[in-house]
Amino acid sequence: MEVEGSVMGTQSPKFALPVDSDHKATEFRLFSIAKPHMRAFHLSWFSFFLCFVSSFAAPPLIPIIRDNLNLTATDIGNAGIASVSGAVFARIAMGTACDLFGPRLASASLILLTAPAVFFTSIASSPISFLLVRFFTGFSLATFVSTQFWMSSMFSPPVVGTANGV
Repeated sequence: MEVEGSVMGTQSPKFALPVDSDHKATEFRLFSIAKPHMRAFHLSWFSFFLCFVSSFAAPPLIPIIRDNLNLTATDIGNAGIASVSGAVFARIAMGTACDLFGPRLASASLILLTAPAVFFTSIASSPISFLLVRFFTGFSLATFVSTQFWMSSMFSPPVVGTANGV
């Protein structure tokens, strides 16, 4: 983004993509990394992807985790419920955080807060500790809210649906 002077002495930003009067991009170019619109798009989907993978990394390993932690079927079910419950709670909170602090800071803060839970999944040593790490790791799925919020602030109505869908 560059700034160019105008006749009145004020400065208006110049963007790589065409924008509307609200500085929202009116085009969606998937393979571009143009500042700030497409760069924000790629950073948001990548951060959500990382959180998605971290949230769903444990279920495929349940046979091994079950044997190592002596989990019962009830423990495994409760851990799954805890993960979904954490995601629901965090999504509600994330909407408010996006309104108060913006999607970039809200998303980055959530990722930093949930990273220890992802790490602690590797050192969980009891059914309760496994349930707790699944609950807190579920929070990371709330980055979906900030991603959608962010794209709605970066792209104009004719293309925001495409950006959110991709």
